[in-house]
Amino acid sequence: MSASICVLGSSSRGNATAISFDDSGKFILVDAGLTPRGVRTALVAASATARFHTLRAIFLTHLDRDHWSPSWARQLQRAPVPVIVRRAHTELALASGVPADCLRPMDAAFALGKTADVRLVKVPHDEIGSTAFRFDSENAHIGHATDLGSVSDELLEAFADLDMLSIESNYDEEMQRNSPRPAFLKQRIMGGRGHLSNVQSVEAARVLTANGSVRHLVLLHLSQDCNCPTLVREFFHAQLPAMTASLTISRPYEPTPILCVRRSEPAIA
Repeated sequence: MSASICVLGSSSRGNATAISFDDSGKFILVDAGLTPRGVRTALVAASATARFHTLRAIFLTHLDRDHWSPSWARQLQRAPVPVIVRRAHTELALASGVPADCLRPMDAAFALGKTADVRLVKVPHDEIGSTAFRFDSENAHIGHATDLGSVSDELLEAFADLDMLSIESNYDEEMQRNSPRPAFLKQRIMGGRGHLSNVQSVEAARVLTANGSVRHLVLLHLSQDCNCPTLVREFFHAQLPAMTASLTISRPYEPTPILCVRRSEPAIA
């Protein structure tokens, strides 16, 4: 059996990633910034074995509108599944329409049934932070981190020995500085509590891929105004040539290929 990841969409317009821990067709979502219809459409477009009705749980990094679409409120009333957030996000989750009977505030590590062990890591983003997730299943160790202004030692420790790493690479520093965006927005993004630059992302990836265990490196949440997929690919190729063949760059409006791994596979030399 294998575990798999498919980034269904990743941008300031909406973020959602489907993760399956086995070949059963059941899956979880990390973030629900696409509408239910958008998720359903993306699963079909990706030729995923997962189907919308096999959704098991939703994990929210935070409650910005590009990570939680209020259109999910009605869907969850019809077909409830657990929605996992850090406790600091509880009040905002309820105010944003997450049904109270679905909400599962967590801080400590926990088991998602017999499927995976889950660890939550607070990362800096705006006032109350975002949440990075580590999922450990029989088939893969998976780390997912987006919307973070810096990479802490805690996150590097939590993401050791991964098979799949999904991490934000939001902006090119020169493009950001030269953009027409207002100064306060540039400061918010670049000030340590906003988003990761390409440089910060590659530095984190360098550490986390150093032991050769990572089979897939997925880059998330590229800015459409202050970044460019071609620039990012060339930069990562220059800085991390060993990961070139394993690199996937997420897209705003279409799913990535389905990326699979089995822990029995040999690591990259």
